Amino acid sequence: MQKLLIATSNPGKLAQYRAGLADVPVELVSLKDAGLSSIEETGTTFEENALLKARTYFKQSGLPCLADDGGLEIDYLGGKPSVYSRRWKTGDENVTDQELIDFTIEQMRGVPEGKRSARFTMALVFIDKDGKEYKDQASTEGYIPLEASKVILKHMPFDSVLFLPKFNKIRSELSETEHEQVNQRMLALKKLKPDILKAFAA
Repeated sequence: MQKLLIATSNPGKLAQYRAGLADVPVELVSLKDAGLSSIEETGTTFEENALLKARTYFKQSGLPCLADDGGLEIDYLGGKPSVYSRRWKTGDENVTDQELIDFTIEQMRGVPEGKRSARFTMALVFIDKDGKEYKDQASTEGYIPLEASKVILKHMPFDSVLFLPKFNKIRSELSETEHEQVNQRMLALKKLKPDILKAFAA
């Protein structure tokens, strides 16, 4: 069976891709499986980072590769935190989830209701065995509430600061079923899936 390298060592992300690509005749392998190390993400957009990872790991492994990058974008703050994510507050990743949550709310203090729009965006890049690149992205629209949710998901601080009108809830408060409807990674994968299926067709 052909192999597809998923550009992550995160078991949770890999499990999502296994579910989303269950009907594709391909064996998914992680960076750890392939003996590869994480690279520095130096892009200024989610797409640039996804492209950087996909191209680098494709070159290193010789395997078709699927890479992603995503996060929160706040319009009033010029799209921040964007790719800076955990580095947004201090310039490095030495910051707690609660500190990031508090920092985000404070940055938006006094901003009027109509100017608090924000979204989670996920960019995906797929490179087939011949090196041809495919890319797409998906977003979940919402806004920054005046106060963060008391529900905090470990390593996912920004889920506590995006209110989703569709559910009348802050993202961290969604049920598993509701979360599946706004999983940007899976929404973007759905867009790319026809190209992936074609690449691994018998």
